[in-house]
Amino acid sequence: MTKNRPKKNRIPKLKSLFLFLLLFFLHLYSYSQFDQLLQEAQEFRNNSKSLAQEIVSIIKIIASVAVGITALTYLYIRNQNSDLADRLGKVIIGIAIFYALLSVGEAIGNI
Repeated sequence: MTKNRPKKNRIPKLKSLFLFLLLFFLHLYSYSQFDQLLQEAQEFRNNSKSLAQEIVSIIKIIASVAVGITALTYLYIRNQNSDLADRLGKVIIGIAIFYALLSVGEAIGNI
């Protein structure tokens, strides 16, 4: 009499092979996704630097216009010797200092 040997089930080997292949390909896929994320972050960094420079130039234009308008207003009001003329003079000085600091900051940012 021959003993009936139980058949070894090949399904666990296939499951483990499938699991190994799945993990291997997921790793490759996630690596490419990480690489793409790094590229997009680098592009954002480059674009944000140019965007920041454009915003600074817009703020400089606004500050220049504000200095011009307040200077003209000061010229109109200064003969009245009022408190408003003194305050307006201080505003002009403040905006001019802001403009100068903005220019210094822009120069440091371009280094």
